Amino acid sequence: MSKLMIIGAGTMQVPVIERASQMGHFVISIDIDENAPGNKYCNTSLKIDTHDLFSISEAAIENNIDGILTTSDYPVRSVAYVSRKMGLHGLTEQAAQLCTDKYLLRKHLSKHGFRVPGFLIINEYKSLTAELTFPLIVKPVDSSGSRGVNKINYLNQLKEAFNYAKSFSSSGKVIIEEFIEGREFSVETLTQDHLTHVIAITEKTVEGKNSDFFVETRHVIPAAITDQEYCLISSYVTEVLKSIGLNDSSGHTEVKLYNKEVWIIEIGARLGGDYITSDLVPLSTGVDMLENIIRISLGLRIDPIHKHSSFAGIQFADSNNYYKIKAFIKKQHSSLKKYHMEEFREIALENSLCRLGYFIVSSSDLGELLDLLDLKI
Repeated sequence: MSKLMIIGAGTMQVPVIERASQMGHFVISIDIDENAPGNKYCNTSLKIDTHDLFSISEAAIENNIDGILTTSDYPVRSVAYVSRKMGLHGLTEQAAQLCTDKYLLRKHLSKHGFRVPGFLIINEYKSLTAELTFPLIVKPVDSSGSRGVNKINYLNQLKEAFNYAKSFSSSGKVIIEEFIEGREFSVETLTQDHLTHVIAITEKTVEGKNSDFFVETRHVIPAAITDQEYCLISSYVTEVLKSIGLNDSSGHTEVKLYNKEVWIIEIGARLGGDYITSDLVPLSTGVDMLENIIRISLGLRIDPIHKHSSFAGIQFADSNNYYKIKAFIKKQHSSLKKYHMEEFREIALENSLCRLGYFIVSSSDLGELLDLLDLKI
């Protein structure tokens, strides 16, 4: 029985913890919250901050683990640190650092000739020191889930946007960058032995393009793109991941496609959240992303081959569509695969934590899938 340490035991980590247990591994969870929901599926749970590199390393050595992973953003630094120290399979500390600091990532991409928007970093409010073109995106360098991200159109909006972004940054640093137009996608990858497999390209719907905030409200796999666009996106992302040295890791790369050019928005050295890799990818392709990332961490061969081809999507609930979604769920349509709804509350959609639930559907027909997500069926 292999010993697997999983950093984080919150709601989004539950699927990978359950999968590891189902595979017969001895699972050790790390979370500062001793009541984290994933703990009940583990053999052992340790109350340690997921950012505490040294305590996690000590626990890993003491328990003589065989592998370590996370499905969260910042704890990939802990995974990289322990992997290097114990000679385990995992991403490098350089790749972990680049994927958890938006400014360092932008600098690296720019240095290596990849397309990046104009950008600068500030840790205290001051006038802009670079010629940037409005509109601008203001966001913390080290946050996720759209937390602290907003768009400004005028210089007099900068101070408020800066303070808002900084409140979500553990380092207190804020990056300002030019806004890039285009359709939005995420690319789900697995990299082992320096070979990157593009498993799926997800098309996303983002609310807030014409307002201050950006929140993902829908994901569909596979994306409705041409073969040429698929090759363009997948080859560009593969080059970028090679450039940052990502290996023995999953990847969730967010991109925009505009005028036949790919722009890298974010790179996560982890599985895609929002139930993309835990549910949508398996429903659409038959590839078990959870099992594969567990196998990567233990040095076992992965299986990236598609088993079937279908369409899958997730629609999130907010104050506007909440009751329509509840009515749809009540019908228990045969395409409905999974759902969760919270108590209703009137709340502005400022980040992913403001969403009120979701439902997941699948279909062999894209038109039917979109009608289901639009609540037309």
